[in-house]
Amino acid sequence: MHHNQKGYILFLLFSILSVCTMLITLYFSQSVSYQNLMQVLTTQDKAKQLTLSSASIGQALLYIPKENKQSTAKAKDAHESPKGSDHKLLEQVLPYMHETHSYSLSQSVEGMDATLKVHMMSENGKLNINSIYDFSEKKFLHEGQEGDRKKFCQWLFEKISKITEKPSLLNAFEKELQNRTHDFNDVTDLLYIKEFLDAFQDHVFYNTNKADSNTVFLTDIFTISEQETINPWFLSHSWRILLELPDKISLSDEDQKKVLKSFKKQMNWDKEWDNSLKLLYLKDYKDLPPEIKSMLTTDFEANIFSLLLQAIIGETSSTIFTILKANTKNELATFDIVKVYQL
Repeated sequence: MHHNQKGYILFLLFSILSVCTMLITLYFSQSVSYQNLMQVLTTQDKAKQLTLSSASIGQALLYIPKENKQSTAKAKDAHESPKGSDHKLLEQVLPYMHETHSYSLSQSVEGMDATLKVHMMSENGKLNINSIYDFSEKKFLHEGQEGDRKKFCQWLFEKISKITEKPSLLNAFEKELQNRTHDFNDVTDLLYIKEFLDAFQDHVFYNTNKADSNTVFLTDIFTISEQETINPWFLSHSWRILLELPDKISLSDEDQKKVLKSFKKQMNWDKEWDNSLKLLYLKDYKDLPPEIKSMLTTDFEANIFSLLLQAIIGETSSTIFTILKANTKNELATFDIVKVYQL
């Protein structure tokens, strides 16, 4: 078949060139998109790895070297009583509690430009949900006695209800306890209860951007640990809100020294709160809710801490919540990572 029309060959040539141009453009477009995607994924992976490794900052802050005989002798010569490991730990971590600390990394020193944000908390300053109910006896602990856990839960869930503007969680919680045969393995197990999910679905883990004077978080109220009571030295943000204490705590150097000086391994809060923790929480002991008083630790516990960690590289960020627990098998006061949640 012959084509005698003028310009046919030229038209065919331009058609072929247009198709080739389109294919080349599509190829380069996909190539650039792939490169951008790989760059984003690489940056995300770097941020994630940096966040995970930054847990070592918390471990360093919690490390207490074993006291040797020489330092003990020096303290005695200076007419000072040697500081115990609990007092030393409190002295080290108190300036870092309740605040977010930022650390800048540079390409010239650390090999990358990034920002690390570290927010330290203590799980000892929260309520152990396994210290409320006796699963074998199918009843709340200490019912009808001092420290009645059912009365405490009635007060607690009523306070949560007022803050979240949701119905009280007590009935749903009690029903779940009655149906269980064993302890909770993780605080997030509570989210399988519909009412808890409705109340906390946007507030599971503590979030520095959402934390204010009227916000509580599920894993900031409850914990899973071996403690029976709540350590008031380390009350979490949510517990300070529940107890109507300041949600932002900032001590002067002088007040911090006074608080640390008041420390004893065993405290009688009825007599000693006002000379110690009143400086920290700006509230008299008599003004605390009566329901909480039997839940406060009198024998100092500080064996499990948590960190909210965020790494920021450019516009990419990675956030984790990790729990550190004291290594009781080690003579030194070291803390091991036992749980990590990617947020």
